Amino acid sequence: MNRFLAAMVGAALAAAPGCGSETSAKWKDKFFPQPTAVYLVRIESDRADERREGLERVAADAGARRLPSVVKLFCVVARNDGDAMVRAAAVRGLAVMAGEDVVPTLGHVATHDESPFVRTDACRALGRQAAAGAVAPLAEVLRGDGLADVRVAAAEALRQFRDKAAAGALVGALGDSSLAVSRKAWESLRHMTGQDLPRQARPWEELLAQADNPFLGYGRPPPMPKGENQRPQFTKGPAEFIRGLFARDVREAELE
Repeated sequence: MNRFLAAMVGAALAAAPGCGSETSAKWKDKFFPQPTAVYLVRIESDRADERREGLERVAADAGARRLPSVVKLFCVVARNDGDAMVRAAAVRGLAVMAGEDVVPTLGHVATHDESPFVRTDACRALGRQAAAGAVAPLAEVLRGDGLADVRVAAAEALRQFRDKAAAGALVGALGDSSLAVSRKAWESLRHMTGQDLPRQARPWEELLAQADNPFLGYGRPPPMPKGENQRPQFTKGPAEFIRGLFARDVREAELE
């Protein structure tokens, strides 16, 4: 009954005079979802917001995203659309799609797109794909992208691979000028190997060179080491500490 009432309210709002606005359109979409084909048409719109929404709705349709023609469309948009938000929506859609062009497209976007947040989304999508062809572009991003946030995304994505090339790229990033990148690479190596080695390249290089399969502990990282306790440490008893707050320094007394 409540669902019927909500539908009636939505229909009334949509049909009311002067409600041909974006708000009424959202009510219509909520209570009377349109076929995926309608959103495919929106991808051709001149308005970036409509193209982005169309991509998101199509990507949410499990049946549609299996179609080769849809995958190809997403690849084209991810590479060529003039709006960064639209390209990012296409990239996020490709993260859950399959096809021979998906990983090459994501790799191209991760290494060439002018927008850092699109490159970041592409790195995350490559991590979700976890295909062998994704390691090389992620390693390239980790070595050479100018923004630390993008390199962090690449370092996190590389942990999805039980691959010595991926681990080698992470070892190289331990000396990154950004502490955030260096630490993320270290965390990923610990996740991939289960080894408790320091954040220095040589021990990890020796592990990769000597172990036939360094990934036996994959997914079981050891606890992170705890840093030095930053809480104030009392070296005196509470009463002595409080008296010291009000005591005069000898050097101050000499100035009086």
